[in-house]
Amino acid sequence: MSYRLATRDLQRKVRTNFKESPPLPPSAAQAVQRAAETTSFVSSLRRLMGNPGYILLLVSYGINVGVFYAISTLLNQVILSHYQNATSDAGRIGLTIVLAGMVGSAISGFVLDKTHKFKETTLVLYGLSLVCMVIFTFTLNCGNIGVVYFTAGLLG
Repeated sequence: MSYRLATRDLQRKVRTNFKESPPLPPSAAQAVQRAAETTSFVSSLRRLMGNPGYILLLVSYGINVGVFYAISTLLNQVILSHYQNATSDAGRIGLTIVLAGMVGSAISGFVLDKTHKFKETTLVLYGLSLVCMVIFTFTLNCGNIGVVYFTAGLLG
């Protein structure tokens, strides 16, 4: 009970004694932002939707994420249609895709941090995703589950 009263009193003191922002801006960027006229959320969205680069990125990323969700959702059915009694393998293949994707994201972040070539990196990653998806699709019925694990890792 005393903790509740202490935190309530502390909250009241913070609300009454601290201002929303300091009287002088802490950085040049904040000074520019304060001096700039505020824009509405709707006008920002209109400007964003008029940017062809953003629309291209939005659609391509949406397709990439949609394909990943489709693979994740149907992976068990797809694996079981090619390999009988491989339910646990389907789960492990999904885990392989996710873990490989995490490693790939970390590597991509490192490359982007060093090179600052965002468009080129995105194009290479999307191209590799397409190639790996085709390879994964055509190796599903090869008869060797190890190959499917490997191509799933590439896909991730």
